Amino acid sequence: MKKIKILLLLVLISSLIYCAFNVYKIFKEEKDAADIKEELIELIDIPDIPSNEPEFTVDFSELEKINPDIVGWIVIEGTQINYPIVQGKNNSFYLNHSFDKKWSGFGSIFMDFNSTRDFTDYNTFIYGHHTKDGSMFGEVYKYMDYNFYKEHPSFKLYTPNGNYNVNIFSAYVADTDSESYNQKYSSLEDYRNYLDLVISKSNYNTNIEVDSTKDKIITLYSCSREGNWRKNDRYFIHGILEKY
Repeated sequence: MKKIKILLLLVLISSLIYCAFNVYKIFKEEKDAADIKEELIELIDIPDIPSNEPEFTVDFSELEKINPDIVGWIVIEGTQINYPIVQGKNNSFYLNHSFDKKWSGFGSIFMDFNSTRDFTDYNTFIYGHHTKDGSMFGEVYKYMDYNFYKEHPSFKLYTPNGNYNVNIFSAYVADTDSESYNQKYSSLEDYRNYLDLVISKSNYNTNIEVDSTKDKIITLYSCSREGNWRKNDRYFIHGILEKY
């Protein structure tokens, strides 16, 4: 009986050590991700509230010295989203690697590997993890609320080729098999049909018209944690690129 009690005690101690290690690991990954972000922001001197002046740009030459996979920088006011955007050779690497290419469960904000680096595709998908602490794309859920959208109808995209306002025209939750997950179109009519589809899915009407003959869009894509959460649910936030 005494041996069983000792064995159970050892099992309990081992479980506590394992749990403590996992908590420490998560905390360290959060801190590492935050430290990398702050170092990059300090390096390229991005203010807390980005300037609206056309001459404001990010020094991508400095970022490229750290990681040549850099393709842009995204800032959404009212959220913690203020990150570099990278593009890997596949859509797996940056799911669990930070901007410095070190292992991180928080991953990075990254462009679909099939997309053109200069955002000239009709639809460019940008991915990021949904996190409990709100980092990465942990706060894109805010765009499910019309009141938040009214206060923040656009976000900033900085690229080596110029800066953009991204004017949001649709936001909703759909599953991974949805026709919304489409980046290639056989014709302008096909693209127009896609735009009509995603506009019809939106949680609210933005009254923004999208011109299929000239407008390029961005789609922010992340796991959903809405009330009736399902494993395959995803946030879709679509916006028009407007250069300034």
